[in-house]
Amino acid sequence: MFKKILLPTDGSETAQRAALVAVDLAGRYGASLEIVSVIDPLPFMYFPDGGSEAMALYMEASEAAAKLGLAAAEAAAKAAGVAFSGHVLREHGPAQAITEHALSSGCELIVMGSHGRRGLDAVILGSVAQKVLTLAKLPVLVVK
Repeated sequence: MFKKILLPTDGSETAQRAALVAVDLAGRYGASLEIVSVIDPLPFMYFPDGGSEAMALYMEASEAAAKLGLAAAEAAAKAAGVAFSGHVLREHGPAQAITEHALSSGCELIVMGSHGRRGLDAVILGSVAQKVLTLAKLPVLVVK
C-alpha cells in the first residue's frame, strides 16, 4: 500500500510519537521513511539592531535542533530495521516545504505530530499540521 512515508519532525514529544507510528507503518508495509526537519531561514521575529548576529544565533540553534530531531527519528527507524533517509530543509513556510517535498520525493503518506494548539497560540504560532492537511495532495496521518 505505502512504499514511501514522509515523516516531518521538529524533535518535539509529539513528533517522537509520530515517529513511532511512522516506523510501525513502514515496517508493516515494507516502506521506507523520508524524514525531514524544516528550518525557516526567515524567522517570524524582526531583529532591529544586531540582526545579523541574532540571525546567526537563530540559524545555529535551529540547525542543532533539526539535527537532534532527525537523529531521534532515524534511531527509531534503524532500531526497527526500516530504511530511511533524513534531510534538513531550509525553506520559508514549513507546511509548504513539507507538502512539496512529499510530492517531489514520491511519498504516498505523511505522518506527523500535532501540538494541538488552540486559541491565541494557534493564531500566533500557527498550526503546521493544519496547514499541511490543507495543502497536501496525499493522505496525512496526524498523531497527537
